[in-house]
Amino acid sequence: MIIDAHTHIYPDHIAGKAVTTILGNTNGQVDANTDGTFANLLSSMETAGVDLSIVLAVATSPLQGCGILKWLNQMVERTPRMIYFGSVHPDDPNYKSVIREMAGMGLQGLKFHPAYQDFPADAKEAYKVYEEAVRNDLILYFHSGFDLSMPDSDCATIERFARVLKDFAGAKIIMAHAGGDGQWDRVLDLYGDKECYYDTSFVLEKMVQDENAIKLYRANEDNFIFGTDSPWRDQKKYVDFLKNTDFFSQEQKDKLFYKNILKLIKI
Repeated sequence: MIIDAHTHIYPDHIAGKAVTTILGNTNGQVDANTDGTFANLLSSMETAGVDLSIVLAVATSPLQGCGILKWLNQMVERTPRMIYFGSVHPDDPNYKSVIREMAGMGLQGLKFHPAYQDFPADAKEAYKVYEEAVRNDLILYFHSGFDLSMPDSDCATIERFARVLKDFAGAKIIMAHAGGDGQWDRVLDLYGDKECYYDTSFVLEKMVQDENAIKLYRANEDNFIFGTDSPWRDQKKYVDFLKNTDFFSQEQKDKLFYKNILKLIKI
């Protein structure tokens, strides 16, 4: 079984604009490997041999949580091969009801990208939202560290998330990009003794060449999960890389592909 724990799609009518905007923000430093639609991700999964994808939404404005909720209500029954995580903005005045409704419809987690959402990850307002999510037994899925499309933002720094991990010890937390793309010396130093999960999205090929990322993985082998960040990484290339590399044993590959994430999600 192969589960991609980190993918993105958008409503069909805005997918083109969303993908174009993000590509523009990165000044050509990333490519889009799908067109950002449901159909294209499903096709990518077929090509790559991915059985399930977790689709992560991000509420970039205070009232967008309700819109995401309506969209997900339309999407969740389209295929059993996609598992949707919701999102809510910390400034949403209705965050409690939105979170409860998301949990009630069977969503298993919320995605937060503090840089895109423009809030410090360790802000008091954000903590209220995290607390409500935890009360509803939802996974907290965070973008962590530097982002190519928002290089000047300090909202998702390693230091801020070290405080979040300390203050929410015991919560189900996934840190994207192995805790922080290219910042694994600081991740190792500040996250090292704190319990969380890490995904390989966007960084798998770099991870296995970085001494600090390797140390982080070795210390947390049972907490690393496979993710691509599709459309910003090609699912087939990532699947093939992991299948063919000698860096991981077969048991470690199985943990990455499905065993570790199944400790968090229900399928």
